[in-house]
Amino acid sequence: MKLQLFKSLRILLLLLAVAACSVTNKINRPANQSNYRIDSVMDSDSQKDTAFVHVIESYKSQLDGEMNAIISVSDEEMIVGKPESKLSDYIADAMLAIGKEFCVENQLSHSVDLAIMNQGGIRTGMPKGEITTGRMFEMLPFKNKLVIVGMKGYDLMKLLHQVAGFNGEGISGVKMGIKDKQAVDVLVNGTSVDLGKTYHIISIDYLVNGGGGLSAFESRETFRHLHKKLRSEMIKYISRDYKNGKHISAELDGRIYHVE
Repeated sequence: MKLQLFKSLRILLLLLAVAACSVTNKINRPANQSNYRIDSVMDSDSQKDTAFVHVIESYKSQLDGEMNAIISVSDEEMIVGKPESKLSDYIADAMLAIGKEFCVENQLSHSVDLAIMNQGGIRTGMPKGEITTGRMFEMLPFKNKLVIVGMKGYDLMKLLHQVAGFNGEGISGVKMGIKDKQAVDVLVNGTSVDLGKTYHIISIDYLVNGGGGLSAFESRETFRHLHKKLRSEMIKYISRDYKNGKHISAELDGRIYHVE
């Protein structure tokens, strides 16, 4: 399907160059509609070119179908919130599972210990009911790619202190309290942090490269790019679970909490 879309897009661009006409494509979903639609605005000359119109309509039809494809069902509405939320928990848990699977598939000498995702990168909530590909594009609109970094426990603690300073982010594999904007009582996979041990964290390139204020990532020892987009991998993860009869759901488990 994606290969056909790319081929159609290349043909479209070629015809655009030859015809020198103006075409504007946009994804438009009115507030009162649940379907996604690709609108094409063409000048009068391009409308006379039947072949040109057919190419655009073919591309439009394929993209409409892909964006409106139902990939899962959410058992409840979920939104982001700090210090912890069901949606950020769900996405971080999915990232951790994706990272562990990657390590096994690529026969790495280590697994992934924890996941960190900034809540600001999650732009919309997860509604209750059917979830489409288009909804995931709205929720995760940025082209963030997954990376795995290795950090000593000492530097990991600095990173988690920064997470605490932001009143929490999406995390998985970690349980921690927040007191005076510092991380306290930190457990990674149920165990206290060993300051001399190397921990492996799956996150997104935006954060690891200095975005979102998590500058402690600069102290990483290793860096591995998965060459996979978070959004694409989330769509695969959700779709696979749905095919296996599992809906989207999450529970607040106190992985980040305030300490008085």
